[in-house]
Amino acid sequence: MTSRPRFHAPEIRAEGQRLALKGEEFHHLRNVLRLKAGDRVSLFDGRGAGYSATLETVGREEAVIRVEREEHPSSESNLRLHLAVGLAKGEKLDLVIQKVTELGVTAVHPLATRRADVKLKPGHGESRLQRWRRVALEACKQSGRTRLPEIHPPMDLDEFLALEMPAPRIVLDPGGGSLADILPGEIPRPFTSLTVAVGPEGGWHSVELDKFLHGGYLTCRLGPRVLRAETASILAAGLLQFLAGDLRPGGPPSHGPHFLTPT
Repeated sequence: MTSRPRFHAPEIRAEGQRLALKGEEFHHLRNVLRLKAGDRVSLFDGRGAGYSATLETVGREEAVIRVEREEHPSSESNLRLHLAVGLAKGEKLDLVIQKVTELGVTAVHPLATRRADVKLKPGHGESRLQRWRRVALEACKQSGRTRLPEIHPPMDLDEFLALEMPAPRIVLDPGGGSLADILPGEIPRPFTSLTVAVGPEGGWHSVELDKFLHGGYLTCRLGPRVLRAETASILAAGLLQFLAGDLRPGGPPSHGPHFLTPT
């Protein structure tokens, strides 16, 4: 992690630019961190670029920042990983979005499923979406990422399956094969994209599983124990990043995943 405070500035276009930081990012800079003119900061545009910068002025409504030079951190994964996850009560999905953002996912797709333990009331989806996107932004700042993950509005399963999702595609289910069975036979390595779907607390309905199978998804289990949806989501993201080489120095191994044993 960088030692300089980090701020999201999507309006960055070039080195040498002067920009005004306003809104929530300015509030954090001035009232929480209490930064002053001359302090060094880091900026990222949310599209993959990061910059070093210096505060020139800190006023009542905005801070003027001078962009100095583009940095090239190696914090983004080469794996294009999409996570679909069933809606959950309380802050469970907040936790999932926070942790999988730290782990480098590309996109999160919240799903309204038959057994989801929460049903969004009309008009509530937008407020939840904005909160999830704020959670993802803070996780990007904390983890050193320069690209914001796409946090999609909640959708039902049919809407999701109609999307052109990156292949290969996996749906987690206790009755599925183990990763040791699927890798490397069904999913040859190295892989640079993958979609994984995690069900709600009550699991997938049989009709939903059939739809996944007809959509070309492989069923897979993560181990012999029953995991909560948030645990399975975080574990799947971390494990798949590891297998793709993102969490291993030197990249993915050239041979099969001998460290995974069938369960």
